[in-house]
Amino acid sequence: MNEITLSTRTFPPSGTQDIGIIYGVSCLSSNFLRDMKASVKNMTVGGELSDYSAMIKKGIALAEERLREEARKLNADGIYGVNISAPQVAGGAAEIIIYGTAFKYV
Repeated sequence: MNEITLSTRTFPPSGTQDIGIIYGVSCLSSNFLRDMKASVKNMTVGGELSDYSAMIKKGIALAEERLREEARKLNADGIYGVNISAPQVAGGAAEIIIYGTAFKYV
């Protein structure tokens, strides 16, 4: 299987041709009990909400794998300009979007 290179650089590697912008998305939700625990902690002692942190970490891994899958479908060699966006974490849900420009060596 072809390993897809990811880069946060905003310009393409030399000797490549752009294929197009691609993305990977994941949306995960927490359960009711975890939401209650987080709400209580947020209103009382504060601190890191470790359940949500773990959920976001899992969401990033899923979105990244989906980004790589899209690149493989296009026979890309890599993706540059990779960005991660988490536009919403509300009501126990996390949405993660990872996007960039797929390229192929010519």
